[in-house]
Amino acid sequence: MLYLKKYNWSTEKNVSVSGFAWLGEDYFCGQDFVAQIQKHTSDFGQFIDFVSRLNGQFSIVVNNEEETWATCCHTWSFPLFYKIDNGNFSISDQPEQLQQTTADKEIDAFASSYFLQFGVTPFQQTLNATIAQIQPGEIVCFKNNSGNVTSDFVFQLQHKANAKQTPLDVATHFRKVFEKFFNQIENKQILLPLTRGYDSRLLACLLAEFGHKNVLCATWGRKNNSEKQTAQKVAKKLGFQYQFIEYNEELIDNFKNDAKFTDYANYSGHSSSMPYLQDYFAVKYLREKKLINKKTVALPGHPGDFLRGAHLNNSILDLKASELGATLIKTLGTSLPANPDFRAALQKYLEENLIIQNSLTPAEAYDIWDLRERQCKFISNSNQVYAYFGVNVLMPLFDKQNLQFFAGTDALNKNREQLYNKTLEDYFFKKHGVDFDLKQISDQKDSKFQNLKTRIIKVAPHQLKTLYYPMNDGIFYREITGQLRRDIKMKHPLKPHSFNAYIVQWYLHFLASQAK
Repeated sequence: MLYLKKYNWSTEKNVSVSGFAWLGEDYFCGQDFVAQIQKHTSDFGQFIDFVSRLNGQFSIVVNNEEETWATCCHTWSFPLFYKIDNGNFSISDQPEQLQQTTADKEIDAFASSYFLQFGVTPFQQTLNATIAQIQPGEIVCFKNNSGNVTSDFVFQLQHKANAKQTPLDVATHFRKVFEKFFNQIENKQILLPLTRGYDSRLLACLLAEFGHKNVLCATWGRKNNSEKQTAQKVAKKLGFQYQFIEYNEELIDNFKNDAKFTDYANYSGHSSSMPYLQDYFAVKYLREKKLINKKTVALPGHPGDFLRGAHLNNSILDLKASELGATLIKTLGTSLPANPDFRAALQKYLEENLIIQNSLTPAEAYDIWDLRERQCKFISNSNQVYAYFGVNVLMPLFDKQNLQFFAGTDALNKNREQLYNKTLEDYFFKKHGVDFDLKQISDQKDSKFQNLKTRIIKVAPHQLKTLYYPMNDGIFYREITGQLRRDIKMKHPLKPHSFNAYIVQWYLHFLASQAK
């Protein structure tokens, strides 16, 4: 059974597709994409080969008489979920459509603990034990006769070191990739979420370089948000319209009880990912004020931090297999305390499903986990807010060519990040006169003093921690999550400013209340 209604699907006979793709230099979307897929469905092997050569943001379902095939591209832009019940296979873009029994609504214990730590569910699991999800870059084959399911990944990062890349190589590469996307947006309004960071500023420079004029740069958050001043200067220098959306008590008033927010939480959480709240109020405001519309295209800067290697350092590169789980919790987790039993189960799970199964080094496993579990299912999933309000999303930095290009750069974080930043500064920012308020690359080696300070803060009472950490975050998250915490007993994170820790707890409570 197919339940495909959430996204904009094009369907013809046995093929359904959402999104777009390039096959070499050729671009396909809608019915043209369907027709192209139908040329490559004679057998599953041919289909795998075809999908592996695609580049874009898409999901595909092929429903043959004997087999059903489904895939989500590497960006996970249109998540798919499936259930097997007595040999019957059902697939949907809305997991709640698959919840037909009480068992379907029960929360899985391990998936729940994993979700509390990372804001997503593990690999193919959802929070519901009977419902699975197709992972980023995964392709699934269900045999209708036997009920067997097999899967494979059609996109794998190739970690081949290439120390010869220069800033000129990187700049040339960025322009070539962006040109593909520009051909799809040149007559449309662009919403550019602009901060003082490098990634959104790069996209702003590329838009200016390609001569795009219809650009709305927007920043949102607390009144004294530190991003605002720099973002406004960048937009003015490039000749773009600028809008700051102030987050305050009036804007978020009683949002938790708003039916639209409840609907959004279901839409973006889909029983597997934390509903992002950072952008929700801003996109809602922009739509209500008619500053953007359904023809607008949003260009977020995901996953720039992954490309530059901000997630890597010397301790990650020297990681031992036995340290993988604890390191992920420490570096990419929500900061909620994790009990020893879960830590042990997580470590075993990661070793079996990443290191051993895929013959990866611990550093490679960390890199792939960050890409699939964090960048795709957590960071990229934040784009669901644009889709919910009817705004299309393109992610030029998430292009497969970008991911593979930077997987081949020097693995040392300091070198890779310096290459990335130097390219942006010398070949884009200086060229367009926006080379101000630039970041400094810090030495990320842990010191004994830093380790001692971390241990002391970890065991300190919650109230003392709030004196150390800045609680008035730039986004207004303290007040937003304060509403979520009303009437719900929650655990405090080890770092009080880790506000996602409250959102994941609220979402689990939200799902449990719906299941009653």
